[in-house]
Amino acid sequence: MKSPKNSTTRLLLIFMLLLGALALAACTKSDATDAPKGTLSVLDSYPVSLPRGGQILQRDGARVLFLGSMIQQKSTREAVLFDTEQGQMVWQSSLPGSPVKALALPQDDYILVTTQDKGDAHLLRLNGQTGAVLWDISYPSPGLDALWRAEDGALLVSDGVALWLVNPADGSTTATLDAALSQKTHPVVVAMSSPPDDPQTVYLASGDMLQMLRVTAEQATPQWRFSSAKFVIALQPVHFSSGQEGVIVLAHSHSYFVDNAGKLVWHIKNQDVNYAPVAIPDARAAQMVVFGNFVKGIYIVDAEGLKVHEPLPGGKVHILGIPMPIPKNILLGGIMVSPSSDSAVSGRLLAVRSLDNLFVYQLSPAGELTLLATTPIDSQGAGGSLIQKGNLNPNYRPFLMDDGLAVTYADGIRSFALSPGPRKP
Repeated sequence: MKSPKNSTTRLLLIFMLLLGALALAACTKSDATDAPKGTLSVLDSYPVSLPRGGQILQRDGARVLFLGSMIQQKSTREAVLFDTEQGQMVWQSSLPGSPVKALALPQDDYILVTTQDKGDAHLLRLNGQTGAVLWDISYPSPGLDALWRAEDGALLVSDGVALWLVNPADGSTTATLDAALSQKTHPVVVAMSSPPDDPQTVYLASGDMLQMLRVTAEQATPQWRFSSAKFVIALQPVHFSSGQEGVIVLAHSHSYFVDNAGKLVWHIKNQDVNYAPVAIPDARAAQMVVFGNFVKGIYIVDAEGLKVHEPLPGGKVHILGIPMPIPKNILLGGIMVSPSSDSAVSGRLLAVRSLDNLFVYQLSPAGELTLLATTPIDSQGAGGSLIQKGNLNPNYRPFLMDDGLAVTYADGIRSFALSPGPRKP
């Protein structure tokens, strides 16, 4: 006769084996779910010297303007125009400072804003065919931003304190619309943006102040002011399909949505630098907004706030065998979102590059992320820390080229074919 003790031990053993089997099945299912569904393969490479640092990329049809980073280094003080149809550099231009903004004009020229470590900010116009500086106006302020209003050809410029109307033909000031927008004499960071269907509404961030203005050809009238986080990276005006209108603000360590009444709707503290948001399907009728965070990965938000947070795969950095809170895959440059042309992939394709890898996801109409493919890219052989490597190399966001995804690296541009693949713009 079997003892109760032996029976209990045997039942416990069987129970533990069942638990182990269930856990193994769960892990196997999870691994299968997380495994990439497609592949990436190299299409072509284009040797071209690009400004270091990355982050600022201006796409206008086949023309891609690379401007380097907002890190104050002489090596980033240049602009390079690349033609994706010809697969070659069109021109390279030296700049008076590090670039922080580029605006494409209807005549194919560009308006640029540059800043310096210690000194004046600059507003200049580049010839779109040659890269030559047509005019260059300096402003006695460390922060500056510009906004092009295509509807009436107005060029608005602000140092965070004053707002001017500037003639794009020669850079001369034609009107001062407001001279007391902030109590701070020289805000270090200035950012402006307007909704695509309401160009007279202007969101202006300067220092620790966010405000909404109504701007006509004669004056700027403040609508509300809001205490903002410092170091504003980007402003994204948005009209959510749910009816909410306002502006999404990305700042160092903060992401938040303020509606057009000046009310804070939601606030995410994600503890690191953010990269420019993409409204889907567009800013006029957004169902969601996607943006990247340097350490935390991909964020998807709607009018109510956080919808999805997806860290990039790769685990943590290990020092002396201890996992650190820094992911191996640091998001660099930003995110590209494109409609999918493959019938097997509904929704959109989302591409993001880290220091060493390219990731492509399927973004479903409901806002769900599925990893489609990943591939290592050139680590660029840079020494130093992850931060130093990221700052010294051309880590711009991916863009579409050659019916594939293009990624910058140390020696130029490399394009990848995705199966399933994105459609050419």
